[in-house]
Amino acid sequence: MEKRSYEKSVDRISQLPEPVICEILSWLPIRDSIATCFLSRSWRHRWKDLQAFYFSTLPFLSQMGYLDDHGRMRFLTFVNGVLLHHRSAAVRKLTIRDYAFPLDSHDAAFKAWVYAAIGPHLEELKLMATGRNFMVPSQLFTCCTSLVNLELTCCRFDAEEPTQVRFPSLKNLKLGFCNPNLVTTILSGSPILETLDLSVATELRVLKIHSPSLKRLYFFDLHSMRIELIEINIPLLEYLSIRICSPQYQLISVCNSHNLVEANINCFAAENYVSYVPKLLKSLCKVKSLVLHPATIHCLVRATQFDLPEFRYLLNLEFVNMMLNTRFLFRMLERCPMLQVLTINKCQVALHAWTPPTNVPYCLASQLSTVNFKTYHGTKDDLLELIAYILREGLALKSISIGFGYVP
Repeated sequence: MEKRSYEKSVDRISQLPEPVICEILSWLPIRDSIATCFLSRSWRHRWKDLQAFYFSTLPFLSQMGYLDDHGRMRFLTFVNGVLLHHRSAAVRKLTIRDYAFPLDSHDAAFKAWVYAAIGPHLEELKLMATGRNFMVPSQLFTCCTSLVNLELTCCRFDAEEPTQVRFPSLKNLKLGFCNPNLVTTILSGSPILETLDLSVATELRVLKIHSPSLKRLYFFDLHSMRIELIEINIPLLEYLSIRICSPQYQLISVCNSHNLVEANINCFAAENYVSYVPKLLKSLCKVKSLVLHPATIHCLVRATQFDLPEFRYLLNLEFVNMMLNTRFLFRMLERCPMLQVLTINKCQVALHAWTPPTNVPYCLASQLSTVNFKTYHGTKDDLLELIAYILREGLALKSISIGFGYVP
């Protein structure tokens, strides 16, 4: 009995190696890590050896949901206190998430916090803000040779924008600010970059994204008023997501992306700027999985048969959230001879005055194995008419699934 009670009282965590204990503490909220100083005398100063920090203004917001003067000072005092007592020479991870609207008078404090992390040991840096711009030291772009993950949302620089970038280890980059000129500079200094998540709101007319190593690109135009051309030249690109809110585009060019497997396209459908969408999709002719959103579908519905792209290698096609014209649906099926999976997500199929197509699409007769209707909105009779045709002509069909939304 005495031996069993002794085994239960053994502090196994304290017997772990110091690097392991430090790693465990780094996964806890910073306040919980500091609270371990009350466990025992041996734990009093262990939190000071942390190498990963996550600071957020969220716990300091007022009951009204904003950061008042009192909460702002508490947040600044807390972060300054933690970093002041920090004993380790290396900071591996630093995240600062600002949910409020701090005054620019505290730029010096934010800049000092980033300075404390800059160095050859930094592996991850995330600066995320709402309604303000972080002041970022330009030394970040030349002194962090071990940086793997970098996220800069709403940032500006203490001097001129850097002209030299050295990120030999950077693999994941997320940028969200107004000047895409820096994108070219960062890409040129990031030889093994794999993922780029880019949000822009720029007045430049041309944006070029060139990278020999990039595999995943997420592009979001926040509403640029003058940009007219995006040139994407990424030979190893495997996944592409484009979301565009601006009606000003004339051309989006995707070149040399022979490895592209999946694309998610959501483009603005202004009356006078429809032509670039078919051109964009024609440059993705070798894609194997494609998701089309309402605005993009609207552009393709109005495209001529000559302008409608052909996807000879497409295996998966998904339409999202719109009144889907059956005439257009079968036009698309005719352009996808190898299609195996068709998904109609949050759509209502319009069958008014519909007659079956003269020729059965090749994919329906020989390749299409799965049809999914997700959250269908409409009458059962309209849907049954379409399903009856698919069942009759779908010789390779294995399954049809139907999920109803609101049914009158």
